[in-house]
Formats: sequence, C-alpha cells, structure tokens
Amino acid sequence: MTDTPFETLATKHPWPETEGVPPWDFTLGGGGRHLIDTLIKVSQPEFMLEIGCFLGASARRWLSIDPNLKLVGVDTWSDWLVQQCHKHEGRPVLTRQYPDPEVQQKFASNVEQYGPFPTALANLTEFKERFIPVRAESPAILPNLKEAGFTPDLAYIDAGKKPDDLEAVHALWPNANICGDDWHWNRTKGYPMRKIVTDFAEKYDFRVEADHATWVLYS
Repeated sequence: MTDTPFETLATKHPWPETEGVPPWDFTLGGGGRHLIDTLIKVSQPEFMLEIGCFLGASARRWLSIDPNLKLVGVDTWSDWLVQQCHKHEGRPVLTRQYPDPEVQQKFASNVEQYGPFPTALANLTEFKERFIPVRAESPAILPNLKEAGFTPDLAYIDAGKKPDDLEAVHALWPNANICGDDWHWNRTKGYPMRKIVTDFAEKYDFRVEADHATWVLYS
C-alpha cells in the first residue's frame, strides 16, 4: 500500500520528544482570525499549509475548527524565538493570557529551557496525527513539499514580511487560497505587509479582505 503524500511527509519530519515539556498556549494574534475560521468552515480544506508557526497557537485554532483538517507547519523554530519570548515579559498587551509577571517569566524561562520546537509541539500534542512540523526555511523548502505530492487547499502566511512566500505559494499551488497575518504590523514603517499583500492582489487580480491583523485573498 502506497503512503499518501501527507504520510510520506510525516515520516520525513517526525515529532521531537515532548514528554515533560510544559505546553504554553501563547499567541500574538492581533485579531481578525474569524475571517480564517469562516474560510475553513465554508471551504472545508482537506490540507492546509502554515508558514511561520511560532508556538503553535494558530495551528491549534485551525485544527480545532475542523476535525478532518490536516496541516503542515513550516518554521525554523530557531533560538531567536527565545529572545522574543523574553521580550514579552512585562508587556501585558503581548501577554494577555499571562498577566502575572511571575508567570510571564516562567513562560519565557520554560521556552528557553526546553526550546521553541519542543514547546510548540507540546502545545499541539492532541493533534499529532494531523500536524506535521517541517523545520526549515521558507520559501526554500516549499518546492520539496510540492515534489512530495503535498497540495494545500489553504495557505496561511505569518513569517518574514516579504513577498517571497506569497509568490512561491501561488507559483507552486495556484489553486490554493492564501491568507495570513501582520496586516497592521509596524505602523511606523507604513504597514509593510499591507503593501505587499495589496501589490500581490493587484498583480494577480485578487480581492483583499482584512480585519485587524488578518488578511484573506479571494479570486
């Protein structure tokens, strides 16, 4: 019996050991994710690609919406994320789930102790059969997913604020719905992701719907 592309990728990208790693359901989501909730409920994608997973909170959200959804998450899960977690200490706007300063410190310390990759997977343990962690750079890894036969119906982009991921996803999987985060990121720089998305939409004749941090492209 031949494995499906999803099963093949699961074999190539196994989970790390997460026993004893404390889960932290932490998100930086800036709002508007109901747009993607609705997209998942209405279009019922079988496979989803998420580029930029951080600690897995958004992946948990998508997988919780549809019990049949399978998701491939791409992230380097580098130690740089440890520094990001420490930066959130004492910043209640970024640590809404953990307003207590002592808990904020424990959160950052745990991520440093166990590592971003095991922590992210500890947060997704209940979805182990439906989530594949691909620890790699995007968009460089995306052709490998294509070659393995993986075809996402929906792609969520929350990584580098550059057009590269959008262009690569559209070139590799032109029928995939594309959405993402960071619409209102960095007002002082003129909302760079907003310009990237609108330029991309104009280039390929998409319509943009956005709310707070979230954006969705429609054909």
